[in-house]
Amino acid sequence: MIKRPAACLVILAGGQSSRMGTDKAVCRIDGERLVDILITRFVGKAERLWLSAREDYDTGLEIIADAPDAPGGPVGGIFTVATRLQEMGICGFVTVPVDAPHAPADLIQRLAASGKCAVAGDEQRIHPTFAYWRCDVVGAVRSVYQPGERAPSLRWLAERCGAEAVRWGDPALFMNINRPDDMITAATAKKAGA
Repeated sequence: MIKRPAACLVILAGGQSSRMGTDKAVCRIDGERLVDILITRFVGKAERLWLSAREDYDTGLEIIADAPDAPGGPVGGIFTVATRLQEMGICGFVTVPVDAPHAPADLIQRLAASGKCAVAGDEQRIHPTFAYWRCDVVGAVRSVYQPGERAPSLRWLAERCGAEAVRWGDPALFMNINRPDDMITAATAKKAGA
């Protein structure tokens, strides 16, 4: 049996953090920044890590900032990352949002297993910020996207990429921190072993 190599991981950290009131990447749970929690969780599980962001937060990771002609929001980041990585000969990548401190440790392995675009989900819904994106498929979708249109959602992109759902049993793994109160919930969940 041939073992598939680990996929590349891109931490999505380019959002405005408007509901939080400060950049979520540097928010801390038990003294550890959210960006560092994810790096620690996935280092060694990915061939390579990048940040889709405007800065590297002193992590030493290479950043991929959104292209000026990309639509706003996370789809613009994914369009940009797919183009950049395909130029480097990389066929696909997994994304995880910077505000998800409990992301499942087996995220990369499970999402990239089939080699097809895939999004994480639980029994209730899908979570398209946690996904495996094939660069060629994303590029094909981007080629028919009309600049100037309203920024599309990640659900829109997942549908157009034909992404399959990969299910986990615990929705708490996909908790996003959007507001200051969510930090308390996340810290409590961390202590409980999430």
